[in-house]
Amino acid sequence: MAARRQSLRKKQQELVRRLRQQGRTWPEVARHIQSDYRVNPRVAMRLAHGWSQRQVAEQWNQRWPAEPKTDKQVSYWEQWPAATGHAPSVDVLARLSELYQCAVADLVADIGDHRDADTAHRARVDSDELAALAASDSRHQRLAELAEHTQRMDVTDIARTAREWSLRLGAEVDLRSFFLKVSAGLSLAASLPEDESAIPEAPTPGIPDYTGIWHSRYLYYSNKREAEFAGEHYIVLRQTGTSLRGQSLPHTTGSRLELDLTIDGAVVGGHWSERTSPSGYYRGALYQGTLQMLISPMRSDMAGKWVGFGKNFRINTGEWEIVWVDHASSARKVREYHLRV
Repeated sequence: MAARRQSLRKKQQELVRRLRQQGRTWPEVARHIQSDYRVNPRVAMRLAHGWSQRQVAEQWNQRWPAEPKTDKQVSYWEQWPAATGHAPSVDVLARLSELYQCAVADLVADIGDHRDADTAHRARVDSDELAALAASDSRHQRLAELAEHTQRMDVTDIARTAREWSLRLGAEVDLRSFFLKVSAGLSLAASLPEDESAIPEAPTPGIPDYTGIWHSRYLYYSNKREAEFAGEHYIVLRQTGTSLRGQSLPHTTGSRLELDLTIDGAVVGGHWSERTSPSGYYRGALYQGTLQMLISPMRSDMAGKWVGFGKNFRINTGEWEIVWVDHASSARKVREYHLRV
């Protein structure tokens, strides 16, 4: 048993020697010991200095002979907050921190830390952790850990972390413009299909940019119900050169519409598909077809016809109009049109 204790002490001493040679402070050394040997910070700080409980008492008595202490008292302080221990007073903790060359907080780091309830503290910690992950040597590991860490945060924590970064940047950056651009880019990334190989490029010079929020309305006739109906969606159009991809925003019925179009001067044409409302008349059926439209001279609306396949091998057609609503496609602006129809 004695030999085992001696071997353990030797390992601890080697750890302390190596860490001190690296320029680590006593609290940093103690945290390593606390983690490796599963002891509380008061024991870890003593072991970092290589002292026994009796040696701590001797060091104390040399400095403050008018208030002598015994190794038994040191043991009680180290056992606290267990029932077998005694809580050290603030004066005792202050003197121990002087002996160990650390802060009082380093000795009670295992006792009730409620700073996570402070949203500002959480934002600062998240900011520091994300910055550390971003500086990781491995690009793959860095991206994976950044994603995992961010997934654990809720939206408000992400917002507070971004604000913490902005406070550190100071007045050198137009923060509103910066955040709006980042949010627009992330919103765009979220809307891309999983097999998209790259973020769309900026619109080709000389071709108008139709990126933004539009209101889509098409007409269709139901033979079974013998009536004409309208399908409405708010959609986000995103442009890459002469290509336009459209995706509907959340609909009150759960219907989802997608457009894959090409611009040719004042003509827009391509493919459309719609997954109908899962609880509606068509029970979540998938319909698709082609679309041909003309862009108005003011470029604020497009109108034309759709063609699609119906039941019983019939080809159906109807009017379709898309009207511009807003150039902005930031996440905040897009959310304003969720569930509007």
